[in-house]
Amino acid sequence: MKLHHYIASLLILFFLAGCEGNLTKPNEKMLHGKRDHGTQKVDSGKIDGKVNIVKNTKLPESAVLTITLADTSMMDLPALILSQKYYTELNNRQSIPFELTYLKNEVRPDATITISASVSADGQLLYLSNTVIEVINNGIDNNVDVLVVPAN
Repeated sequence: MKLHHYIASLLILFFLAGCEGNLTKPNEKMLHGKRDHGTQKVDSGKIDGKVNIVKNTKLPESAVLTITLADTSMMDLPALILSQKYYTELNNRQSIPFELTYLKNEVRPDATITISASVSADGQLLYLSNTVIEVINNGIDNNVDVLVVPAN
């Protein structure tokens, strides 16, 4: 009886060992894709300007300026942030230069691209921009002036 178990076990073992080598992939076919992704060029753009604080008050040492470039053209959806930068060393300046970079392929030609700014400290919003400043698709991409006013 034991001999039958040994023979059956050996047959199963040989069968499984013979199947192990059949793990080759079938030929893959690319559909309208590029074969070398390492040579793709990413085209980036730049927006520069300055943020002007309207009120001449001393900013706290922990103040942070946030500049945001966003696609705000989709009415019922939140803005799509294309670029955002934080500046921590404001040094009580009333005019703070900024520079944002973005990927040009993320900007739709018919989109409304806007820039906004805010100044906060210790989790509290101090200043914010309260006007819509449209950039890029209307030809403006440098010397952008963003005015921030007191939040309260």
